Amino acid sequence: NRAAAAERAARLRQREGRPARVYTRDEVAQHNTQSDCWLIAHGRVYDVTSFLSSHPAGARAILRHAGQEATEDFDFHSKSAKALWEKLVVGRLDEAKQESCAIM
Repeated sequence: NRAAAAERAARLRQREGRPARVYTRDEVAQHNTQSDCWLIAHGRVYDVTSFLSSHPAGARAILRHAGQEATEDFDFHSKSAKALWEKLVVGRLDEAKQESCAIM
C-alpha cells in the first residue's frame, strides 16, 4: 500500500542521513488504529504498529495515545526500551506546519 511504501522510504532516508519526512499533527492523528498506529515523542514521529503485539503492558497501553503526543509515556521507559523505538521513526513533527485551527 502507498502509506507503507512512504514509511519505508522515510526510514531509508533517515538511515542514509537524508532529511526525515516532516508531518503535521493532523497527519499523525490519522494513524490511530491497531492496524496503523503512530505516536509523537520529543518531536519525532514513530510508526509503532509492528510493536503493539510485543509491548509488555499490551497494545492498549500504546493505543490510548494512537495518533497523538506520547512524550510523557515515552520518557517513563528505560534507556534500553527507548532504544527499541529508534527503528520505528518515520519522520519528525513540524510544529509550524499546522493544518487545522484550534480557535473555538
